[in-house]
Amino acid sequence: MASERDPKPGASELLSSAKLVADAAKSTFNKESDKVDKGKVAGAGADLLGAAQHHGKLDKDKGVGQYVEKAETYLHQYQTSHSAPTTNPDSHGTGAAAKDSETAAAGGGGVGDYMKMAQGFLGK
Repeated sequence: MASERDPKPGASELLSSAKLVADAAKSTFNKESDKVDKGKVAGAGADLLGAAQHHGKLDKDKGVGQYVEKAETYLHQYQTSHSAPTTNPDSHGTGAAAKDSETAAAGGGGVGDYMKMAQGFLGK
């Protein structure tokens, strides 16, 4: 995921983000959502939306671009609130095993929530 100092992820990082989101979707469809690091997936999704907005030259203030911007902001906030700090600064992991079990116990979060949010943006 892109850091605060480098907000634009590179091509290889975007491919990694796409793979992470795809793997999370696959795990969720296979009823293995407990294996998904929701904070990391949210950050990856935000990176993908940011790249789509940048490369698609979407206006952040009007049209579809404003909704993409809102979704990206939401996902970054979700990433921040659902990711635990790690002890290894070189690692991209978020220590979310404890968070995942807390979220599962609380009965919330997940890729399904993103899908519902996306449907809301699309007006379905």
